[in-house]
Amino acid sequence: MIEKRQVEISMGVVFRTVLLVIAIWFLFMIREVLALLFVAILIVTAIDPIVDHLQKKKIPRTLGVSAVYAALALLIVAAVSFIMPPLISQSADFAGKIPSYLQGIGSYTGSANSYFHDHSIALNVQQIADSLNNEIASLPRTIFSETVGLVHNVISVIIVLVMAFYMTVKEDGIKKFIISITPEKHKDYAASLTDRAELKIGKWVQGQFFLMFIIFVIDFVGLSIIGIPYALPLAIFAGIMEIVPYVGPIVSAVPGIILGLLISPMTGLITLLLYFFAQQFESHIVVPQVMKKAVGLNPIAVILALLIGLKLGGILGAILSIPLATVVSVFVEDMMKKE
Repeated sequence: MIEKRQVEISMGVVFRTVLLVIAIWFLFMIREVLALLFVAILIVTAIDPIVDHLQKKKIPRTLGVSAVYAALALLIVAAVSFIMPPLISQSADFAGKIPSYLQGIGSYTGSANSYFHDHSIALNVQQIADSLNNEIASLPRTIFSETVGLVHNVISVIIVLVMAFYMTVKEDGIKKFIISITPEKHKDYAASLTDRAELKIGKWVQGQFFLMFIIFVIDFVGLSIIGIPYALPLAIFAGIMEIVPYVGPIVSAVPGIILGLLISPMTGLITLLLYFFAQQFESHIVVPQVMKKAVGLNPIAVILALLIGLKLGGILGAILSIPLATVVSVFVEDMMKKE
């Protein structure tokens, strides 16, 4: 009887292990869908306090969510109408001056060019220009694939907005959704976990937008004072890249520094110092006051989460890794307290 019971337990362990592996594999296969769901949850955590406030003013939630969506749409249209004309003109001007910039790069690499030439490795700026021309010539062939990608992205955005709408229309929509998919004996804990995680994620979203705006303002004003061309698109790029921790600020600084070096070595150095100052101000003054209080993650945990998110989901995975790690941290803290 004892041996038979041991076999039964072993088979049960094997069965549960197989189910766990299948569940993990399934979640990995639908990671893009889960990413869209998580983006919708981020939107809900950002706008839910506004809708709750409107509800206290006797405004129905459906009308409140619609009003928030309409206000955001108007804000985006106003921002685009204000930013796009100079952005397009500056970007077009930059594209037209690419050959001259390449020539400028060639003057900096003149000595290196002669060295490589002696070793039968010619560094030819004209070859780079020809390569760019070939890329432009092949552009029509990529229109179809880019159009398909655009349609896919538009559909994804619509799905995310619809999910966020329905979760916000219902009071405590996220909590009710989580509870509905949680086993009965864990529903109370799921509700408590959702409340705490939602509070932290909401603060992260609000703090992230604030950080992006701060970096945009600092970079735009600084680049304009220094005299770096195309300050507006460079500042917008820096603000957007701020959403990717650690890596984003470095990537966003490269184009501005290169343009500064093309003006003069001193201008390039001043531009480098500007980006360095902006990031130091953000890291040591803004982030401690905003993000660390909201998220409370160890820097090493942030880096690990970023690398894992980048590996599994690309740029979107990197962006979502921090709020997702925040949720995991809340759960882990609960487990540590139980022990």
